[in-house]
Amino acid sequence: MKNQFLVLIFLVTQVLFGQEPFLSFDHYLGENAKRPSQLFSTYIQENDSFLVFVEDKKQLHAYEFDSNGREKVAGFSFPNIAKKYPNIAGYTLINNRYYLYLSNPSKKKWAVATLDFAQKTFDFTETTLEITGDRVLESVTYDDKHYIFTIVRDSSILQVYEINNVGEVVIDQYSFEDIDFGNGKASISNLDRLVQSNFSRKASVIDRNAPLSLESSKNRLKVYQNGNEITLTIDSSNQATYFLEFDLATKTSSSRILDKTSLEKEIYKTKSNSFLYDDKLFVIKCSSQAMDFSIYHANTLEKLKSYSVNKDEQINFRNTPIVQDGGSLDSHRELEKTTQFLRKVSSSNPSIAVFSTNNQYVITLGSTKKVSTGGPAIIAMGGGLGGAVVSGLISGLANATLYQYNTYSHTLSTHFKVVLDANNEHVSNVEIPLNSFDHIKEFTQETPPSVLQTVCKVSNKYVWGALNRKNSKINFFTF
Repeated sequence: MKNQFLVLIFLVTQVLFGQEPFLSFDHYLGENAKRPSQLFSTYIQENDSFLVFVEDKKQLHAYEFDSNGREKVAGFSFPNIAKKYPNIAGYTLINNRYYLYLSNPSKKKWAVATLDFAQKTFDFTETTLEITGDRVLESVTYDDKHYIFTIVRDSSILQVYEINNVGEVVIDQYSFEDIDFGNGKASISNLDRLVQSNFSRKASVIDRNAPLSLESSKNRLKVYQNGNEITLTIDSSNQATYFLEFDLATKTSSSRILDKTSLEKEIYKTKSNSFLYDDKLFVIKCSSQAMDFSIYHANTLEKLKSYSVNKDEQINFRNTPIVQDGGSLDSHRELEKTTQFLRKVSSSNPSIAVFSTNNQYVITLGSTKKVSTGGPAIIAMGGGLGGAVVSGLISGLANATLYQYNTYSHTLSTHFKVVLDANNEHVSNVEIPLNSFDHIKEFTQETPPSVLQTVCKVSNKYVWGALNRKNSKINFFTF
């Protein structure tokens, strides 16, 4: 009764604060099913479909609505395939059938699931692909196919595995053996060794259409997709940022190198990271003594602007206080000294995230680490459809927004924000408005654990949803 009362108060609060109801329905497929463990949603623009999945121990229950919240066709249930293949890497829509590209946790085994709402049918095909030996980076979806990027061990050769909707596999190779990835260091003789020396050894697919946390952009290997064009940036070396570029349509590749040795040479024992946004590359280089923040033209690699500070100076280009935020409203505290910021960032992994609003860039500079929370069950890490997406697969995609929101809301970070205009000049005395994730985070602080949550972007709005396991009611609101 107490949890039901809290849910009622919470839902009423959404309306009082101006949030608009989007969709409300009973989980009718779960009437005789097991207790729900995950709620997951995604929007597919190609046919204006808002899909809602509810997972339990035995089955997955699927519902199909349009962007106005109207049910297009009755939902149906099918066996839970998330135990063996918990990661949804992407999807494609062909002849009103949904094809989901799934992998096991290591992303070395793959399968394709087919959903047909009109016929209420489900099909499941395991591919013959079993990646052995290669270092798996990440994957993306393009032109009804899914592409997995890997590095051949102890080499500078990238292999790209292409899977189509019926599970057929094609393999292409791209050689970067002519690049000195070690800047003369014998211990880093190729790309694989450079990646192996990286802080995280993981790649992140960056969704630039949602507010980003430092957690989701902290990895020094990043994958950016613009249709058929894929850019892999590598910041494992403090002396260079490597660009490896691929055209999936023509199956060609190229490379470029940004020399970062000129970034404040007096900054010793530095760590570095970068973020690609529009036609600019934003770079942070930091030590316990000083920090340099520079902007480059992404194509010509010409330096456009640079800001720097040492430990004894005030950071005069920041627009917010230096804060340490633990992912909840009551864990926010401010740091007064630049040296505190530099010490925390240099002892962790520098991170940078960029977002644009009102023709201005909002840049977050700092570092982050994951925290354990006892809060809302928005994600079950390591299992199930919802948990699978947020455990790292954010390409194409099933739901990139859910991953971005989770890392935005449940990480410990030390950071400040900077506002730049289109010419990369600092804009002072400007108020940074709360973004949609801030609003959702603020309104969901008191959500009881019995409520399963999901976040999705539908057209130009963010949709937050909740399933109350006490009464199987599912509610969605727009922000």
